[in-house]
Amino acid sequence: MEFEKIYPKSSIEHLVQFFWNFEGDFADTSLYHHASVASIHPKLAFQYIPGMTIVKNDEQKKLFTSGFQSQTNEFYQLSCEQNVGVFGVYFQPYAIPLLFNIPANEITSHNIEITELLGKEGSFLEEQILTCSNVQQRVNIITRFIEERVDTLSTHVKGNIATVSCLILNDGNVKMQELLKTQFLSQRQFERNFKILTGFSPKYFSRIVRFEKSITNAYDNPSLSLTELALHSGYFDQAHMIRDYREFTGKNPSAYFSEDQSLFVKE
Repeated sequence: MEFEKIYPKSSIEHLVQFFWNFEGDFADTSLYHHASVASIHPKLAFQYIPGMTIVKNDEQKKLFTSGFQSQTNEFYQLSCEQNVGVFGVYFQPYAIPLLFNIPANEITSHNIEITELLGKEGSFLEEQILTCSNVQQRVNIITRFIEERVDTLSTHVKGNIATVSCLILNDGNVKMQELLKTQFLSQRQFERNFKILTGFSPKYFSRIVRFEKSITNAYDNPSLSLTELALHSGYFDQAHMIRDYREFTGKNPSAYFSEDQSLFVKE
Protein backbone atom coordinates (compact mmCIF):
# COMPACT_ATOMS: atom_id res chain seq x y z
CA MET A 1 0.00 0.00 0.00
CA GLU A 2 1.41 3.38 -1.04
CA PHE A 3 0.16 6.87 -0.21
CA GLU A 4 1.82 9.93 -1.73
CA LYS A 5 1.04 13.55 -0.90
CA ILE A 6 1.96 16.32 -3.37
CA TYR A 7 1.69 20.03 -2.55
CA PRO A 8 0.32 22.50 -5.12
CA LYS A 9 2.11 25.32 -6.92
CA SER A 10 1.65 28.80 -5.48
CA SER A 11 -0.94 29.82 -8.08
CA ILE A 12 -3.56 27.46 -6.62
CA GLU A 13 -2.49 26.88 -3.01
CA HIS A 14 -5.29 29.20 -1.84
CA LEU A 15 -7.72 26.62 -3.29
CA VAL A 16 -5.88 23.30 -2.93
CA GLN A 17 -4.28 22.04 0.25
CA PHE A 18 -2.64 19.05 -1.42
CA PHE A 19 -3.00 16.30 -4.02
CA TRP A 20 -2.78 12.65 -3.09
CA ASN A 21 -2.22 9.34 -4.84
CA PHE A 22 -3.13 6.01 -3.25
CA GLU A 23 -2.39 2.54 -4.61
CA GLY A 24 -2.74 -0.92 -3.14
CA ASP A 25 -3.32 -4.51 -4.14
CA PHE A 26 -5.57 -6.20 -1.62
CA ALA A 27 -6.59 -9.21 -3.69
CA ASP A 28 -4.07 -11.52 -2.03
CA THR A 29 -4.21 -9.97 1.43
CA SER A 30 -7.16 -8.94 3.54
CA LEU A 31 -10.05 -6.59 2.89
CA TYR A 32 -8.91 -2.97 3.12
CA HIS A 33 -11.00 -0.54 5.19
CA HIS A 34 -10.77 3.22 5.54
CA ALA A 35 -13.07 5.21 7.82
CA SER A 36 -14.18 8.43 6.13
CA VAL A 37 -15.30 10.87 8.83
CA ALA A 38 -16.59 14.42 9.18
CA SER A 39 -14.42 16.98 7.44
CA ILE A 40 -14.48 20.65 6.44
CA HIS A 41 -12.51 19.80 3.27
CA PRO A 42 -14.21 18.79 0.00
CA LYS A 43 -12.28 16.31 -2.16
CA LEU A 44 -12.24 15.36 -5.82
CA ALA A 45 -11.22 11.74 -6.47
CA PHE A 46 -10.47 9.73 -9.62
CA GLN A 47 -10.25 5.92 -9.54
CA TYR A 48 -7.82 5.22 -12.36
CA ILE A 49 -7.84 1.62 -11.13
CA PRO A 50 -11.45 1.20 -9.91
CA GLY A 51 -12.42 -1.09 -7.07
CA MET A 52 -13.53 0.97 -4.07
CA THR A 53 -16.90 0.40 -2.43
CA ILE A 54 -18.71 2.62 0.03
CA VAL A 55 -20.81 1.50 3.01
CA LYS A 56 -23.12 4.16 4.42
CA ASN A 57 -26.17 3.58 6.62
CA ASP A 58 -25.68 -0.20 6.19
CA GLU A 59 -25.97 0.14 2.40
CA GLN A 60 -23.02 -0.96 0.25
CA LYS A 61 -22.41 0.18 -3.31
CA LYS A 62 -19.56 0.91 -5.71
CA LEU A 63 -17.91 4.29 -5.32
CA PHE A 64 -18.10 6.51 -8.40
CA THR A 65 -15.18 6.32 -10.83
CA SER A 66 -14.66 10.07 -10.52
CA GLY A 67 -16.43 12.56 -8.34
CA PHE A 68 -16.66 14.97 -5.44
CA GLN A 69 -16.75 13.98 -1.79
CA SER A 70 -18.10 17.20 -0.35
CA GLN A 71 -17.51 18.69 3.08
CA THR A 72 -19.48 16.57 5.52
CA ASN A 73 -20.61 15.99 9.08
CA GLU A 74 -21.28 12.31 8.34
CA PHE A 75 -19.18 9.17 8.38
CA TYR A 76 -18.99 6.08 6.19
CA GLN A 77 -16.65 3.22 5.34
CA LEU A 78 -14.58 2.80 2.18
CA SER A 79 -13.30 -0.67 1.39
CA CYS A 80 -11.57 -2.69 -1.31
CA GLU A 81 -10.59 -6.31 -1.90
CA GLN A 82 -8.67 -5.97 -5.18
CA ASN A 83 -6.06 -3.82 -6.90
CA VAL A 84 -6.97 -0.13 -6.68
CA GLY A 85 -5.50 3.25 -7.65
CA VAL A 86 -6.96 6.62 -6.65
CA PHE A 87 -5.79 10.16 -7.38
CA GLY A 88 -7.38 13.03 -5.53
CA VAL A 89 -7.50 16.73 -4.75
CA TYR A 90 -7.86 17.86 -1.13
CA PHE A 91 -9.45 21.30 -1.42
CA GLN A 92 -9.47 24.22 0.95
CA PRO A 93 -12.86 24.44 2.77
CA TYR A 94 -14.16 27.30 0.57
CA ALA A 95 -12.92 26.04 -2.82
CA ILE A 96 -16.12 24.62 -4.34
CA PRO A 97 -18.11 27.89 -4.58
CA LEU A 98 -15.01 29.78 -5.70
CA LEU A 99 -14.23 27.31 -8.47
CA PHE A 100 -17.70 26.33 -9.64
CA ASN A 101 -20.02 29.11 -8.40
CA ILE A 102 -22.05 26.52 -6.49
CA PRO A 103 -23.16 27.31 -2.91
CA ALA A 104 -21.31 24.82 -0.72
CA ASN A 105 -24.37 24.22 1.46
CA GLU A 106 -26.23 22.78 -1.56
CA ILE A 107 -23.89 19.78 -1.71
CA THR A 108 -22.88 19.28 1.94
CA SER A 109 -22.55 15.58 2.83
CA HIS A 110 -23.03 14.40 -0.76
CA ASN A 111 -20.88 12.19 -2.99
CA ILE A 112 -21.45 13.47 -6.52
CA GLU A 113 -20.19 12.06 -9.80
CA ILE A 114 -18.06 14.57 -11.67
CA THR A 115 -20.34 14.55 -14.73
CA GLU A 116 -23.35 15.35 -12.54
CA LEU A 117 -21.67 18.50 -11.24
CA LEU A 118 -19.65 19.60 -14.29
CA GLY A 119 -21.36 17.91 -17.26
CA LYS A 120 -19.26 17.51 -20.43
CA GLU A 121 -16.41 19.45 -18.87
CA GLY A 122 -16.28 16.89 -16.07
CA SER A 123 -16.37 14.00 -18.53
CA PHE A 124 -13.43 15.47 -20.46
CA LEU A 125 -11.44 16.04 -17.26
CA GLU A 126 -12.12 12.48 -16.14
CA GLU A 127 -10.91 11.09 -19.47
CA GLN A 128 -7.71 13.11 -19.24
CA ILE A 129 -6.93 11.96 -15.69
CA LEU A 130 -7.75 8.29 -16.27
CA THR A 131 -5.42 8.08 -19.28
CA CYS A 132 -2.39 9.57 -17.49
CA SER A 133 0.60 7.28 -16.95
CA ASN A 134 1.94 8.85 -13.75
CA VAL A 135 1.10 11.07 -10.78
CA GLN A 136 2.84 14.20 -12.05
CA GLN A 137 0.78 14.18 -15.24
CA ARG A 138 -2.40 14.04 -13.14
CA VAL A 139 -1.21 16.92 -10.97
CA ASN A 140 -0.37 19.02 -14.04
CA ILE A 141 -3.78 18.46 -15.64
CA ILE A 142 -5.74 19.32 -12.49
CA THR A 143 -3.53 22.35 -11.86
CA ARG A 144 -4.25 23.74 -15.34
CA PHE A 145 -7.95 22.99 -14.90
CA ILE A 146 -8.10 24.92 -11.61
CA GLU A 147 -6.04 27.84 -12.91
CA GLU A 148 -8.54 28.32 -15.74
CA ARG A 149 -11.61 28.48 -13.49
CA VAL A 150 -13.41 31.81 -13.13
CA ASP A 151 -14.09 33.21 -9.67
CA THR A 152 -17.56 34.79 -9.62
CA LEU A 153 -18.49 35.02 -5.94
CA SER A 154 -19.70 38.28 -4.43
CA THR A 155 -17.31 40.53 -2.49
CA HIS A 156 -19.04 39.86 0.84
CA VAL A 157 -18.75 36.10 0.49
CA LYS A 158 -15.09 36.39 -0.51
CA GLY A 159 -14.52 38.46 2.61
CA ASN A 160 -15.48 35.49 4.75
CA ILE A 161 -12.43 33.55 3.54
CA ALA A 162 -10.26 35.37 6.09
CA THR A 163 -12.75 34.35 8.79
CA VAL A 164 -12.55 30.72 7.71
CA SER A 165 -8.77 30.89 7.90
CA CYS A 166 -8.97 32.49 11.34
CA LEU A 167 -11.14 29.65 12.67
CA ILE A 168 -8.76 27.02 11.31
CA LEU A 169 -5.69 28.80 12.64
CA ASN A 170 -7.27 28.94 16.11
CA ASP A 171 -8.55 25.33 15.99
CA GLY A 172 -12.17 26.48 15.97
CA ASN A 173 -11.86 28.35 19.25
CA VAL A 174 -13.01 31.84 18.30
CA LYS A 175 -16.18 33.49 19.64
CA MET A 176 -18.83 34.74 17.24
CA GLN A 177 -18.49 38.34 18.45
CA GLU A 178 -14.80 38.27 17.61
CA LEU A 179 -15.60 37.10 14.08
CA LEU A 180 -18.25 39.77 13.59
CA LYS A 181 -15.77 42.53 14.43
CA THR A 182 -14.08 41.90 11.07
CA GLN A 183 -17.35 42.05 9.12
CA PHE A 184 -19.62 44.93 8.05
CA LEU A 185 -22.61 42.60 8.12
CA SER A 186 -25.35 41.57 10.48
CA GLN A 187 -24.84 38.27 12.25
CA ARG A 188 -27.60 36.71 10.15
CA GLN A 189 -26.05 37.83 6.85
CA PHE A 190 -22.58 36.81 7.97
CA GLU A 191 -23.78 33.30 8.92
CA ARG A 192 -25.63 32.99 5.60
CA ASN A 193 -22.53 33.91 3.59
CA PHE A 194 -20.36 31.63 5.71
CA LYS A 195 -22.67 28.70 5.00
CA ILE A 196 -22.62 29.41 1.25
CA LEU A 197 -18.82 29.37 1.38
CA THR A 198 -18.20 26.33 3.62
CA GLY A 199 -21.47 24.39 3.82
CA PHE A 200 -21.77 24.91 7.58
CA SER A 201 -22.67 27.58 10.10
CA PRO A 202 -19.62 29.14 11.82
CA LYS A 203 -20.41 27.31 15.07
CA TYR A 204 -20.76 23.90 13.42
CA PHE A 205 -17.72 24.51 11.23
CA SER A 206 -15.72 25.25 14.39
CA ARG A 207 -16.79 21.94 15.93
CA ILE A 208 -15.48 19.98 12.95
CA VAL A 209 -12.25 22.03 12.87
CA ARG A 210 -11.67 21.15 16.54
CA PHE A 211 -12.48 17.49 15.89
CA GLU A 212 -10.05 17.28 12.95
CA LYS A 213 -7.37 19.02 15.00
CA SER A 214 -7.77 16.42 17.76
CA ILE A 215 -7.07 13.62 15.26
CA THR A 216 -3.83 15.31 14.19
CA ASN A 217 -2.90 15.92 17.82
CA ALA A 218 -3.51 12.27 18.70
CA TYR A 219 -1.06 11.04 16.06
CA ASP A 220 1.48 13.77 16.78
CA ASN A 221 1.33 13.06 20.54
CA PRO A 222 0.45 9.35 20.98
CA SER A 223 1.22 9.41 24.73
CA LEU A 224 -1.64 11.83 25.50
CA SER A 225 -4.53 10.48 27.55
CA LEU A 226 -8.04 11.21 26.27
CA THR A 227 -8.44 13.96 28.85
CA GLU A 228 -5.13 15.52 27.81
CA LEU A 229 -6.04 15.17 24.14
CA ALA A 230 -9.36 16.92 24.72
CA LEU A 231 -7.80 19.87 26.54
CA HIS A 232 -4.88 20.06 24.10
CA SER A 233 -7.37 20.28 21.21
CA GLY A 234 -9.50 23.03 22.71
CA TYR A 235 -12.36 20.99 24.15
CA PHE A 236 -13.92 22.05 27.45
CA ASP A 237 -13.55 18.49 28.73
CA GLN A 238 -13.26 14.86 27.65
CA ALA A 239 -17.04 14.37 27.52
CA HIS A 240 -17.44 17.05 24.85
CA MET A 241 -14.76 15.41 22.72
CA ILE A 242 -16.36 11.98 23.06
CA ARG A 243 -19.69 13.44 21.96
CA ASP A 244 -18.13 14.84 18.80
CA TYR A 245 -16.34 11.57 17.99
CA ARG A 246 -19.58 9.64 18.29
CA GLU A 247 -21.34 12.10 16.01
CA PHE A 248 -18.54 12.49 13.45
CA THR A 249 -17.08 8.93 13.35
CA GLY A 250 -19.80 6.74 14.83
CA LYS A 251 -17.31 5.55 17.46
CA ASN A 252 -15.78 6.70 20.71
CA PRO A 253 -12.17 7.99 20.45
CA SER A 254 -10.57 4.76 21.70
CA ALA A 255 -12.38 2.69 19.08
CA TYR A 256 -11.58 5.17 16.33
CA PHE A 257 -7.85 5.25 17.11
CA SER A 258 -7.69 1.46 17.30
CA GLU A 259 -7.94 1.61 13.48
CA ASP A 260 -4.66 3.13 12.33
CA GLN A 261 -5.32 6.08 10.01
CA SER A 262 -1.92 7.71 10.55
CA LEU A 263 -0.83 7.08 6.95
CA PHE A 264 -3.32 9.74 5.81
CA VAL A 265 -2.61 12.20 8.65
CA LYS A 266 1.17 12.49 8.58
CA GLU A 267 2.80 15.19 6.48
